Amino acid sequence: MKELLNTIAGKLSGICKSVFVAHAKACIIAGSVVVAGSAATVTTVEYVHHHSSKMQVQAQETEVETETDSNLDKLSEILTETQTESETEIETATQEEIAELVKEAVADENTSSKELYEIIDKAAENSSAPIPVKDVEDLEIVEDNSSEPSREETEVEEPEPDQPSSNDVYEISQLTYGVDVSRWQGDIDWSAVAADGITFAMIKCGGGDDGLYEDRKFQQNIQGALANGIQVGVYFYSGASNAREAYDEASYCISLIRDYQITYPVAFDWELDGDYDSVTEACETFCNVISSYGYQPMVYSNRNRWYNNFDGEKIASKYKVWMAAYFGKFYYDSVRWTYGDDLPNFRYHYDMWQYSSRCYVDGISGQVDVDIAFFGYANYHVDTKDAVLTVTNKEIKRTYGDGIGRLTEELNLLDGVKGINTIGYDMDIEYSIYDESGNEYSEEEAISTAGKYTVEYRFKDPKSGWIKNTAKLEIEVITEEFTGNDIVVKNNTMPKDYNFRTGVSCKNNLGQEAELTGVVIKKVNIETEEEDVLTEQQAIEEKYDFDKYTYVAEYAFNVPGEGEVIKKAAIVRGAEE
Repeated sequence: MKELLNTIAGKLSGICKSVFVAHAKACIIAGSVVVAGSAATVTTVEYVHHHSSKMQVQAQETEVETETDSNLDKLSEILTETQTESETEIETATQEEIAELVKEAVADENTSSKELYEIIDKAAENSSAPIPVKDVEDLEIVEDNSSEPSREETEVEEPEPDQPSSNDVYEISQLTYGVDVSRWQGDIDWSAVAADGITFAMIKCGGGDDGLYEDRKFQQNIQGALANGIQVGVYFYSGASNAREAYDEASYCISLIRDYQITYPVAFDWELDGDYDSVTEACETFCNVISSYGYQPMVYSNRNRWYNNFDGEKIASKYKVWMAAYFGKFYYDSVRWTYGDDLPNFRYHYDMWQYSSRCYVDGISGQVDVDIAFFGYANYHVDTKDAVLTVTNKEIKRTYGDGIGRLTEELNLLDGVKGINTIGYDMDIEYSIYDESGNEYSEEEAISTAGKYTVEYRFKDPKSGWIKNTAKLEIEVITEEFTGNDIVVKNNTMPKDYNFRTGVSCKNNLGQEAELTGVVIKKVNIETEEEDVLTEQQAIEEKYDFDKYTYVAEYAFNVPGEGEVIKKAAIVRGAEE
């Protein structure tokens, strides 16, 4: 590992120039020099990162043959030679190699968190390629059972008399009003939030304080905010105590947000205790990985932690700052900050201020964290369309067999049902089943009870509310009809050519013939109720004693859709001849 660190400076020498336009970062990113034999293949890959509904990566490859020796010691020589040709070729010689260094460090269990931090930090400085992250399958993900965060450590104060007000420092066009939310706010009416003057939302996507988990309301919250014109950033509630854990958190964070149009920053939310240097490295590692994917990194904590728990000056010099400090006016009286109100003092610059955790915003039940940001984004637009709920199978009919205790044909009421919300995302569909009188049935009840039903499908669109569609469901319960008469015995004996199966049949109510699979005759002692079973041949040879016994013929049928069914015919005394 030390050799890796000793050589990394030489290998991380290519620099890519990045251009930011409307919150998209386009970079010409290098591939690697693969040295084998007498020639090396240089692959140039062009990546374009967009903060759009889908993260797009475009690649174009070209191959160039260059003469070289067969060892990596020639890398510096190659870099020197390519400098005379073009900057793109310098980048081409380093990017994939940088990625491999990160992958190797992550995979090596002997790599310390400190070493991993140094590698990722250098990669961030010298490469514009995305820093490789772990696949979700390689991370241990748990359910969100995290505790509600406490803001008790955030100081509540009164502004100092000589403290500047916002109209002395910032132009009004630079101020934006926001909230930060998680599952603890429950179901949010984002259209009401937008109507109450909120223009951005920092949404909790997940955390690492109780294992890696996705916030239970993340998908619902981010889609609701976007659909109602509210710009979004996200925050990850960290539990990382070192760079390696922060790297895993960044890997998971990227997997959660990559499909969404993120314009505001992606924040590393640090609210725990830890070693000063290790926490600083964790902040930097998370932010460097996030930044490499084209997102704007930011660090959140209260003012006291910014001063005492990590190197706030260093972090503030590299990334956006989100600082929490509460004034009594906003905290105790639960009022909203307005332009011209006082701002808190802070040793460093801050880009976003969480000024209270106890304010009220329309559309959110209870109190909520509120923020102002001293930056905004122009030309913001989310392409919305009408929400659509498609139901392909409008007429559904099934039969239920009592004997087999199930439908005779598989039924999936969501087959052919698809919901797409106003911003283009697939939705989970709910449904209810009602009979013709409007009574609601569970699916288990409906499919086992003959009748005609309406299946109502629905999903809640983040902008338009409930979207509904219906289908008709008919359930027919299978019954069977037996054909066979009582068997009459004259003179207490059967004819020797008698056939118990003649004239006996069974079919179900769908007209399907049943298969006769067996016949037994039961002889029951009237006094003792003891039972003997006779074969058909034994029953023909039997001397019937109707004073002492009762007799019955039992027919076993395999009824389609019903399974085995037993039907009975009585054996009775006939007149004497």
